[in-house]
Amino acid sequence: MALPPAPAGWTRFLVKSKFGAGRDFAVTDPGTEEQLYFVDGKVGIQPKAEIRGGGNDRVYRVKGSLLGIPKHMTITDAMGAEVASLRAKTVSPIKSKMTLEMVSGEPWILEGSFIEKNYTIRSSGKPIVEISQKWITMRDRYALDVADGVDPGLALAVLWAVDRWVERD
Repeated sequence: MALPPAPAGWTRFLVKSKFGAGRDFAVTDPGTEEQLYFVDGKVGIQPKAEIRGGGNDRVYRVKGSLLGIPKHMTITDAMGAEVASLRAKTVSPIKSKMTLEMVSGEPWILEGSFIEKNYTIRSSGKPIVEISQKWITMRDRYALDVADGVDPGLALAVLWAVDRWVERD
């Protein structure tokens, strides 16, 4: 089954997991297959990753504490300023809804199947990011649709944080 086009006003990226200990992702343009971003996951007790743009410059960093109680992931920008955090309650198995607390004050609500990589991120009640594996048959390769005006690097940071969260839960 062919991948349908991205909705009007959205940009589509293909995210392919690079098998390895750090959970790296190559992020490409679906039309040209040009690599636009690279998510460089690091191995260790504390999960962490750097989201790098086309020029190999770091645009975001994700750092987590999944062994701590409660679990949390923090996303910072290239300058090290906190942008968002994802936190769990003390005892919280994976459900179908998470809240990403944005430093700006507006939370992002994540809903769907995190394990199957089919979920939506909403802000102010409107969808702003769609992650979907349903149209792609290859394992660990999926579509990331980002609404115009939303930073794709930040969307990738959230995607990596959720992926590690699910993997460790």
